[in-house]
Amino acid sequence: MRSLATFLEGCCFMNATHSPSPQPSTAGRGGTRAERLAKRAFFLPVVKCCLIAIVAFSSFGVLGQGESVAVLFNSALPESGAVAEHYAKVRGVPTDHLIGLPLPEVHTISRQDFTTKLEQPLASELAKRKLLDGQSASIRYLVPCWGVPIRVDKDDTLEETGRLKATSSLRRNEASVDSELAMLPQLDQAPKRFGIVANPAYKQSEAKQISPANGVLMVARLDGPSADLAKRLVDRAVVAEKDGLWGRAYVDLRGLTDGPYKPGDDRLRRGAEITRRSGFTTVVDEQPATLPVGYPASQIAIYVGWYGINVEGVFAESTVEFMPGAIAYHLHSFNGSMIRDAHARWIGPFVRKGATATFGSVYEPYLELTPDQPLFFSRLIQDGFSFGEAGYAATRALSWQTVFVGDPLYRPFGREPEALRADLANRNSPMLEWFHLLAINQGVAAGAPAKAAIAHLRQLPDTKESAVLQEKLGELLSADGQAESASEAFATAARLSTSPKQRQRLAAELARFQK
Repeated sequence: MRSLATFLEGCCFMNATHSPSPQPSTAGRGGTRAERLAKRAFFLPVVKCCLIAIVAFSSFGVLGQGESVAVLFNSALPESGAVAEHYAKVRGVPTDHLIGLPLPEVHTISRQDFTTKLEQPLASELAKRKLLDGQSASIRYLVPCWGVPIRVDKDDTLEETGRLKATSSLRRNEASVDSELAMLPQLDQAPKRFGIVANPAYKQSEAKQISPANGVLMVARLDGPSADLAKRLVDRAVVAEKDGLWGRAYVDLRGLTDGPYKPGDDRLRRGAEITRRSGFTTVVDEQPATLPVGYPASQIAIYVGWYGINVEGVFAESTVEFMPGAIAYHLHSFNGSMIRDAHARWIGPFVRKGATATFGSVYEPYLELTPDQPLFFSRLIQDGFSFGEAGYAATRALSWQTVFVGDPLYRPFGREPEALRADLANRNSPMLEWFHLLAINQGVAAGAPAKAAIAHLRQLPDTKESAVLQEKLGELLSADGQAESASEAFATAARLSTSPKQRQRLAAELARFQK
């Protein structure tokens, strides 16, 4: 990973080395709506039901449905077409939105082949079907499927006006296929191929404004080490949309206090604050190394970290405890360069081991031009954006290196909290315990007293048979100085837990009390 700031001083799109911490769109006097509700839930003496404050959920209605998607597959590979058909069936994509092109059966495509065999034929087909013609469109998303090339190779023979005057590191024209295709609405304006093109959707706070009408087509692919795993990405997304995205958040910093890469740690730290205030139990690791083998990373809903070239540590173990809908991102210059390899880099292993959505870079992106993680999680969690919307709102540059892997329609925070709670309760879903935990965490993060949270957990019927809630009770009791009661709660959680990693963590807690 190189820092772009070292040679981009004075460039018009670089006003700072990193973007400011995003503010929730619901913020106002007294904090966000979710924070105010969480405080009220704890402090009102008459509260006897479960807390209902989770996040500011989306109310975008019909946005992000199957009619807003075109699906691209490689007609030379039957498996690619099968992925497209599966996605269309699950998401209700009209059959005339499925486009097959006879593409090279390669991971990396030449610039000439990209233009003549992919970009131009796709643009022509989209226009013929009246899906996308310039900035006039009935779609907002494009989903390339397993078998569609991922990278556009560099072409040193391609000369463009202004290229030789650009900073040497921005004369490059290699890119991700998807980042190039995101510019299809601008194709009639003959966009340049070297360097970057500013993303018109960057920092957008209104999801519906991220569209071809405003110059960007959201592109995210169903891909991975196999066509079958690519299909599972949408299946996992649908499960999480029904039941909610639950679990714990793990943020793996490098412990940097200065230097050109400190903004990377700063970004991750701000992302951790967003997940914590949103109610996820958030574990922040400050050690320089990645989370090691044997680390008790249980029930992972969200993971962000850096900086290893190939999957390692806890994520190299045979089993990773990804929850349904899990989002995983490991920042590295080439984390997305080998998506179809089950063991190399990060995206392929994440998909193989159960992640639902991830993203990365296919070539060197420079730190400041990687997606802004706190902005991504702010849009996804606090504003209810879909995975595709959050990704493109957090991406500064097009015609560059970023690739999003997962269903772009995936909207894990798209249901109203009370409706979701009632549905989980009616189905006697095991995910209900996570709903309670998220609400408790959010209340504590918003300033509610620990004693109120302890009292609430003790009167909640679900706590007695929940390893998740018993562990939380133990943490609160321990922090409140009630060691004996905390030990009892941890022991109960260990007896109830079905998660090997959680039991490992609880054993360590119990050993601490026995010293």
